[in-house]
Amino acid sequence: MLTVHNVSKSFGVKPILKNISFTIKSGERVALVGENGCGKTTLLNIITGQIAVDSGKVQRTPVSLRIGYLQQGFRFD
Repeated sequence: MLTVHNVSKSFGVKPILKNISFTIKSGERVALVGENGCGKTTLLNIITGQIAVDSGKVQRTPVSLRIGYLQQGFRFD
């Protein structure tokens, strides 16, 4: 299970995410859809631990839960 609780993130004075909360349970499938620049990539980078939140938390249950994420613009050799 993945739980995102009251996550907020800003870059400088520009808020990108504000109090985002959701839970994804085992077996569920989700889609992340939104306009360019609305924070989708930032949220995925927070979930995968690549960037830190300003406030809130991301919880994985079990702690060993693995999350796969193929970044946009990735190039194969």
